[in-house]
Amino acid sequence: MKRIFFAVVLVLGISSFALGQYKKGSVEDKLIQLDKAWTFAELKGDKKAAAALVADDYVGTTQRGDIENKTQYLAGIAANADMVKSDDYNVRIFGNTAIMTHRGTVEGVRNMQFRSTHIWMKRGGKWLIVAHHGSPITSPIE
Repeated sequence: MKRIFFAVVLVLGISSFALGQYKKGSVEDKLIQLDKAWTFAELKGDKKAAAALVADDYVGTTQRGDIENKTQYLAGIAANADMVKSDDYNVRIFGNTAIMTHRGTVEGVRNMQFRSTHIWMKRGGKWLIVAHHGSPITSPIE
């Protein structure tokens, strides 16, 4: 019985690791929570909350391929009725810099999926987004 229990625990542990789960409270987990807060601020039209997560020297590439700075990014934030579910996170830490990728699924006004890459930097003890790139997930070209 102990062997079966050990085998089940081992398989569950490996499965959790393979699915990209990060330990609660880890830097990776904290960055994922910050990313979700950023998305929530955008959906609610909360420019103040979004601004607090974006570096002053931010550079973003929109899903349409436009380049924007922080001022342009914040000007485009408006509350909307979309719901976004983010998953498939991958976070890699390099000292005070983190590279994050994930998938987002939008339901509501715009029904779509996208991939995002965020570059986070820890400045003054706070993680900020310094760069972002978003791309829509489209059907494969046949």
